[in-house]
Amino acid sequence: MMRPKLLLSTLLLIALFAALPSSFAESRNGLQYSAATSTKAIISNKTPPTSSFAIEQAVSHRGGNSGQRDSLTGAVIMTLVERVTNRVLKSQGISFPSMLGGCIALLGFMLAAEFISPGVGDSMFSSLSPGSALLAKWLPVFFVPGLAMLPLAPSVGSGFEVAKVLAVVIIGWAYSISTVTYPVLFLRLSQGASNKKAAPAPVKKLKKKTAPAAAPVKPFADETLSGLLKGSVATAILSFAATKMGNDLATPLQSIFLGISTFATYVWAARLPSSFNAFIHPLITSTILTLGVICATGLATGFSFINVLKTYKTGTLDLMKTGAGDVLLFLLGPSVVSFAVAIYGRKKLLKENFLIVMIGMLISSGGGLFGTAAFVRLIQLGGKTGALVRLSVLSRNVTTALSMAIAGMLGGDVSIAASVVVLTGIFGATCARRTLDALGITDPITRGLATGASSQGLGVATLVNEPDAFPFAAMGMVLTAVVATCLVSIPAVKDALIKLSGGA
Repeated sequence: MMRPKLLLSTLLLIALFAALPSSFAESRNGLQYSAATSTKAIISNKTPPTSSFAIEQAVSHRGGNSGQRDSLTGAVIMTLVERVTNRVLKSQGISFPSMLGGCIALLGFMLAAEFISPGVGDSMFSSLSPGSALLAKWLPVFFVPGLAMLPLAPSVGSGFEVAKVLAVVIIGWAYSISTVTYPVLFLRLSQGASNKKAAPAPVKKLKKKTAPAAAPVKPFADETLSGLLKGSVATAILSFAATKMGNDLATPLQSIFLGISTFATYVWAARLPSSFNAFIHPLITSTILTLGVICATGLATGFSFINVLKTYKTGTLDLMKTGAGDVLLFLLGPSVVSFAVAIYGRKKLLKENFLIVMIGMLISSGGGLFGTAAFVRLIQLGGKTGALVRLSVLSRNVTTALSMAIAGMLGGDVSIAASVVVLTGIFGATCARRTLDALGITDPITRGLATGASSQGLGVATLVNEPDAFPFAAMGMVLTAVVATCLVSIPAVKDALIKLSGGA
């Protein structure tokens, strides 16, 4: 019999397909790359097709229904990989996030299969790419619960202390992206790589009538937003009615309603004018709207805002008790596993730059931990009794799952750690590409590693339309988290971090 967690994630993925029939022809941000680019082009490191016609042809080469089925199948397979990895790690008593373990395992399996029987790994890559694209497309939504739960996080102190935490996020991010960018760029230039923009090819001017400017393409289709809004209204009615009647299905119905409404708020936010989203990330807008929906739910059902918020993330995946936030956070697992697909697609580049990658990740993990420890002590974050807060923010540039693990090992608070990581990801998603552009950094490996090491999954997602940089960004995020966790697991390093931060 299918286990409840896998059943829950599978049902949600199926529900997404039912509500989002046009989800494979509407992406604006290059998310089609993972699913649409032909295997041959990726493996040979050639430039992928960029025209909308080429993308549509690649996506629909088996037909629309088949493409949707392939995407769902790929997503479920990556969910299975994460669940199996989770069980293996637990059975061996190994404390390590299954999402990262699954990513490493899947990548290793594809590489081994290709080495043993050439063509098998490439075939797996081609089959899993649609599912990887689907998960990448919705990745930002899975971060909403982490930010939405901020009202329940332990207090860090006065408004001045909150400002200090924001300073850790912003200054720490700048520190991480710069300390990785320049050493990696130096090594790349010493290898003969170029950091100059390619000169545009001369274009012969032709006299023709100027066509009217095309309207900007929305990242999600009108049908997608309409379907999610209708689903939100329908499930809201059922949820409110069940709550008023005291029905046993009140909790799962409310979770379904809040889950669909979370997707709806993100789609609506992503469709706002680009000039607005350039300054306020859709994730922030979605979180604010989600909190508004939670507040309205409380008013409609007679419960307080805090009580409803507590049901949004309950910490369990029991079908009758789980919250919408629990399911969304669970889907982070297969999403991180799917990074293995993008990494495999650039395996030749990774092999050629292994030394640079490892040096960059040692700088980002070790430098991030000790640099942050020194900074929080310098600004006396949390005051004389703020050791808990100081220890909680040391893992600010480590992906959420491992950030919480590191906070636990150091004696910090996992809620504060998760909140700081989410804020770092939002800031990085907004500023990483602009900062690298402003600094004139064009080398894709440098851009990818610097973004992944500083800006979490949200920052990684902003590079999906840079096919040579994105795999390095995904790998930078994963390896920074893995190396940082391994460092903290060493008693001497752990004690040094606690002492340096003033948390002893």
